[in-house]
Amino acid sequence: RPFWQGKYANDLTVAAVVELSSEPWFGELDILIAGDGDDFDEIVAPVRDLPNVKLLRKFFTQPEIAALHKEYGVSLVPTRADSQGVSRDEAMSSGLVPVTTAVDAVPEFVSEKEGYLAPGDDAHAMADAVRDLYWHPEKFLAKSAAAAERIRRTVADDVIIPQEIATFVEDGVGSPAFPASDGRE
Repeated sequence: RPFWQGKYANDLTVAAVVELSSEPWFGELDILIAGDGDDFDEIVAPVRDLPNVKLLRKFFTQPEIAALHKEYGVSLVPTRADSQGVSRDEAMSSGLVPVTTAVDAVPEFVSEKEGYLAPGDDAHAMADAVRDLYWHPEKFLAKSAAAAERIRRTVADDVIIPQEIATFVEDGVGSPAFPASDGRE
């Protein structure tokens, strides 16, 4: 995630991890915090010395992201201002359970059925979501399956591309911006 704008709320992720570090089972968690930006070192400083927290200061290629999704089960992706959340949706598509914030348009893309919606700026609620998953693995399984299904049903390529094309085509003829071909090149 980008670590240069407060809107990405990486500080909330770190605060949730710090809170969870007091749990007796915290050492059982494998945590990766990844991204880049001018604020990376400052934001991750509180978790830098936790032995089960891996910090990677870099952005990943799509194949690298897909490989990481196979290694983890939960995606902490809070935001302070987001219209959709591509990284969250990619994680959901891979079956990761999103823990995010209920701000702006986020609730249009994820519900409590698929993940957890913490109030804005509430790292404690994010930590509680992880606690809930830890103590109720059946919830993790249900939310993981529901997250992947929702993304495939609502924003997969085979759903979105026809909708986008339809915005440019009227009654199969064309639109002023993209007129239908009359056979002449």
